[in-house]
Amino acid sequence: MEKKTAPETAARSDTEGRPPREAPPPSFHPSLWGDFFLTYQPPTATQHARMRAKAEVSREEVRRIVKSTPNELPQMLDLIITLQRLGLDIYYEDEIDEMLRFVYSSDYRGDEDLRLVSLRFYLLRKHGYDVSADAFLGFKDDEGNFKVEDTRSILSLYDAAYLRTHGEKVLDEAITFTTSHLQGVLRQLSPPPDEVYLALEAPLFRRARVVEMRNYIPIYENDATRNESILEFAKLNFNLLQLLYCEELNKITLWWKELHDESKLGFSRDRIVEMYFWINGACYEPQYSYSRIILTKITAFMTILDDIFDTYGTTEESMQLAEAIKRSRFLKLISFRYFFYFI
Repeated sequence: MEKKTAPETAARSDTEGRPPREAPPPSFHPSLWGDFFLTYQPPTATQHARMRAKAEVSREEVRRIVKSTPNELPQMLDLIITLQRLGLDIYYEDEIDEMLRFVYSSDYRGDEDLRLVSLRFYLLRKHGYDVSADAFLGFKDDEGNFKVEDTRSILSLYDAAYLRTHGEKVLDEAITFTTSHLQGVLRQLSPPPDEVYLALEAPLFRRARVVEMRNYIPIYENDATRNESILEFAKLNFNLLQLLYCEELNKITLWWKELHDESKLGFSRDRIVEMYFWINGACYEPQYSYSRIILTKITAFMTILDDIFDTYGTTEESMQLAEAIKRSRFLKLISFRYFFYFI
């Protein structure tokens, strides 16, 4: 959280006839981004069209791979989790739903493979299927410790355990066990494996999808079992999304700069890129471009109001503004309560 300094008196006259006051200096450090997105130059229309055409060919090639996957759980589970982590699952939702129904209906025990049991549990519970955590009881010894040593299985169990619900003691114990084990891996290996570092930073289901895509592409590229067609499409897709995000940030930054300058908002935080990134974490898909832009602007207005209350207005002025917001139908729409209900 950024440090907020106490406001000085502002350059505005008040109702009691006192002389105008000087506006307070900004309390926050300037934006780290400067005019980067204002001066952003997108590729030419020809270059963009060429990229999109190449991505479309790769997309259909990967679709053929997905449809030709044999009805065997290990291959299905590995393919689904790979597509999700690379951000490609949004293009094959019907195919993935069909595979998950097959996985759920299959009578798979897998008592000897903790990684597959964990991966099956993670994917099914993440997609709303009713799966029991009792499957993990078979991997505990007589003393209640988990019988596993390889890091890949520990990582899968770690991610699965974070989808626990209240009262699932075996998953509570799994989190304690896997966290301790992974921390030990970090201490023993130098440099530590990227997968372990990322896991301890945040379990898989809590990560921002676009960040996970960026982190996982090089990991998948170094995987000996990688599929070159999937890797190529993942890179093309990420590059196209990056271009789209930069175009959106160009529009948003221009709007913010004009608003900031014309409304003399020098007292407020210049964090429009960070606000956009927050919204991007909630809806990263390309079809939600307009939603990202609108929600970022709403968040910017909320930040201005927050800074008025915290660093700019006097107590009396802040109370008057709060009362005006309560009586304004429009401002109620962008109040914190409505905003979080809307999200």
